[in-house]
Amino acid sequence: MKNAIGLLLWLAGHLVNVLTLLAAVVYLWGVVVWMHAPLPDALRVTAAMALLPLALAWACRTIGRRLRNNLPVAAPAPARRWLLAGAGIVFVVACGSLVRRGLNEYQCSVDRSRTWATHEAETRKNGFERVCEGDLARFDISFKSLATATRKLAFTPVDLTHTPFAQLESLGGRAESEVDVLSRLYRGFRMPDGHRVTLFEHDMSADGSRSWRDPKDEPERINGLPARLVVREDSSGAAVSLLSWFEGRREYQLWIDANIVRVPLRDRLFALAASLPRAVPACPNEPPPKPMRFDADGNPIDEPMPKVLTQAQVDAMFDKSKRPCR
Repeated sequence: MKNAIGLLLWLAGHLVNVLTLLAAVVYLWGVVVWMHAPLPDALRVTAAMALLPLALAWACRTIGRRLRNNLPVAAPAPARRWLLAGAGIVFVVACGSLVRRGLNEYQCSVDRSRTWATHEAETRKNGFERVCEGDLARFDISFKSLATATRKLAFTPVDLTHTPFAQLESLGGRAESEVDVLSRLYRGFRMPDGHRVTLFEHDMSADGSRSWRDPKDEPERINGLPARLVVREDSSGAAVSLLSWFEGRREYQLWIDANIVRVPLRDRLFALAASLPRAVPACPNEPPPKPMRFDADGNPIDEPMPKVLTQAQVDAMFDKSKRPCR
């Protein structure tokens, strides 16, 4: 009986190790490849999350091996005792930090939901929104070389050669796909004062997607085009000021890692946005998308699927490269 329990514990330890490794790989793939999070930060979070299951797996394997081999429980050597104590302290601190961060994020989101009306009033008064620390994670992009990022891009990004962007330090780029079409591009820059600026472009003519925003939410103007400015700051003081607008079928987002309500960078941000030349769409003769329809509350209504589809429409649904373009 003791041997059977020992074998089960030993196997369970190895199984937990394998599952933890798979979960870590999937998590890293998601946050680094899909969410473009910096690799060092992702590795640090992954290691903290993996400590508990790995410690459990080690305990199961150790106990299982002793039960299988009928080994006596001997007092560890002093050096081994100190090593185990140090590992235990690191484990407790890492787990405590992870739990504390999770509780803070949860409490922040709960408090914001409970006091949403007060939160909105405070945002209007201050000119920026106070958010949880995790809300700014998506703006921390991990860039590759620009040549690699634009190699298979499905559209031509705007030329920044004769704009103020050319005077900034380039941090590289990152391409992203929409329905299997590389139609989104991030380009990063560093300003002389150290602030990071990110320019995002999405050519919706390349992938056939569409987007709609309430005109009341776009009081700003970029070269006469309606635009939206959102400024967010978390409890640690980290901030993002995001300017977004549409030029035909090209969506733009331009953000800087600063609160432009506190730091005098608003004019610089708007000047960078206004300096962009006109975009050349990937599909200049693209059939225009159907106009959006809205319900009584002003919410957009999804178009129903047509009852009869042509073969060209079916091909375009499964392969966007066959979508009518030119």
